[in-house]
Amino acid sequence: MPGPVSPSSEPVDWRLYRRVGLLVAPPAVLGMLLSANASGWVWWGVAIGIVAVVVWVTHLIVQPMTSTISRLRKTARDLQGDLPALDPALARPPEAALNPLVEAEEDLFATSAQARTEIQSLRELTRRLEQSTTLFEGVLETMQEAVLVVDSGERVLFINSAARDLFDVSQSTAFGKLAWESIRSSRLQEIVEQALSTGRTVRGEVDLPRRKRLVEVSAVVLSLAEGPGCLAVAYDVTDLRRLEKMRRDFVSNVSHELKTPLTSIQAYADTLLGGGLEDEGSSRMFVERIVEQSERLGTLIQDLLRLGKIESEPEAFRIEPCDSLAITATAFQDHQTLAETRQVKLGYVPPAGPLSVMADADGLRTILNNLLSNAIHYTPAGGQVQLLLRPDGERALLEVRDTGVGIAKEHQSRVFERFYRVDKARTRSVGGTGLGLAIVRHLVEVLRGEITLESELGRGTTFRVWLPLTMPERP
Repeated sequence: MPGPVSPSSEPVDWRLYRRVGLLVAPPAVLGMLLSANASGWVWWGVAIGIVAVVVWVTHLIVQPMTSTISRLRKTARDLQGDLPALDPALARPPEAALNPLVEAEEDLFATSAQARTEIQSLRELTRRLEQSTTLFEGVLETMQEAVLVVDSGERVLFINSAARDLFDVSQSTAFGKLAWESIRSSRLQEIVEQALSTGRTVRGEVDLPRRKRLVEVSAVVLSLAEGPGCLAVAYDVTDLRRLEKMRRDFVSNVSHELKTPLTSIQAYADTLLGGGLEDEGSSRMFVERIVEQSERLGTLIQDLLRLGKIESEPEAFRIEPCDSLAITATAFQDHQTLAETRQVKLGYVPPAGPLSVMADADGLRTILNNLLSNAIHYTPAGGQVQLLLRPDGERALLEVRDTGVGIAKEHQSRVFERFYRVDKARTRSVGGTGLGLAIVRHLVEVLRGEITLESELGRGTTFRVWLPLTMPERP
């Protein structure tokens, strides 16, 4: 702000003197003439004194006004020097220069107009910045990736919703505090410190034991107003690593399952070529074993192809109304011979009437065949297997119950995995491939159904499959 201006340094504005003088001079001159005519030369002195008093009063009036106008002009010019150029529409008209008060008023008006324009611009800029900040924070809050920003002192400046959920912290307990006080991960701290010290992007995996999650973190240095900071983005890779492990296990299991029958076939063939052909009894047994192992190998390959088709081409299945009563009755008849061979009693409880479900007929047959075959193979001689079909609300319930060996609780959550076996030796002895229940689960999902398992070790197992009923057409 401009400082006070001393009266001695102010320029004299003679226009004010002239105007005030023109205002008071005529009455003074008229008074002098009247005094001279009426009283002679004595009164000339009185008139001159009156004029002097008038001049002195004029100076007293004009001088403060001149000082005030000068200060106003200087203030206006100083303000105009700090503001952008004045809009031509706000320029002072030429006639305003005739009046110093009007000139000062116009200067102040122009300055205030410029100030208002600048203030409006600043308000608009502030509004846009607030809008951008809100939009930016909104985008970060809706991201699935966890975002964490810390300053050079490793204090949390920002943490989005995904990061709060992933690291199990709240906004109040994390903001402004050291990240490691709330997140408690030494590995994450190492990644951020390495990024801050090297200035390069650092990546690494962080294990979160409390959440049983595995995350991949990317940390990069940021330039903040108060100094360098660090932006850390975390991706939850728990499911990805689990799938990678399943893929590795699958490849390993397939290789092992294929190798076993091939090794047996090769061994029997080598024995025959090595002289076993001369022994008719032994050679026949070896040939039977070769046929048995080749059939097992063919079954395994067919199951792999079927499982691959289910997973890669679910749209290839034709879901339409199916007569579940006819399909279950056929499956029951087809497994009678196998049940009699293994001395297992096979029962069937059909519904009271026709029961139509929305399913793929071949897929439904595969589900029933796999469940019934498993139940018969894992039920000792003298046991029972029962197939049940009945309506259950808006769904049909298929139930396969056996009195077999049962499944321990620690294995029940994994029996639907590929190649998972509770007893590997027993599974191979009954000719299982380890893919039957995996195929059943995937088919049930494709048919928009549900499957559950209930079992007790040594007392049997019950599989329940629910499929949607065919809804009657509205008239």
